[in-house]
Amino acid sequence: MELWQNDDYEKPIEEYPGYLGLTWDGDFLAGEDLQALEGFELQRYSELVDQHRGPRHLKLTLPTGSTSIAFNAYDDIAHILDQLPTVTVYRDNGPPDAGPASGAGYFFFIGDGVSDFDLKASIAALVAALRSDLDALEANE
Repeated sequence: MELWQNDDYEKPIEEYPGYLGLTWDGDFLAGEDLQALEGFELQRYSELVDQHRGPRHLKLTLPTGSTSIAFNAYDDIAHILDQLPTVTVYRDNGPPDAGPASGAGYFFFIGDGVSDFDLKASIAALVAALRSDLDALEANE
């Protein structure tokens, strides 16, 4: 995960090329390409992972090959997306003089050289794997 190094605090993040979404103080705001993740019950999944003494390891089959995603209980969605080869995640600590109550978050962008097809396929594979694992955890409850 990279640090967001930008001192243009006037330009809305949504106007940057390749923007996909963000989390800010734990609130997930998905752009169009990440909408499928908004419906996933991440809090419920985290609780079950915690009960089953996680972490969980999910194998995804992508058009570019297989990848594994590790999930620890109560991870921010940013930690999941950061493991996808199709997404670049930046951590934003806010302006240096903003003070402790200013908040922090993560910005999500399509990875360099990644096609829309590969991005959509990776998000679909991620959502399917998360839902499948959630179902398995619930079945063992």
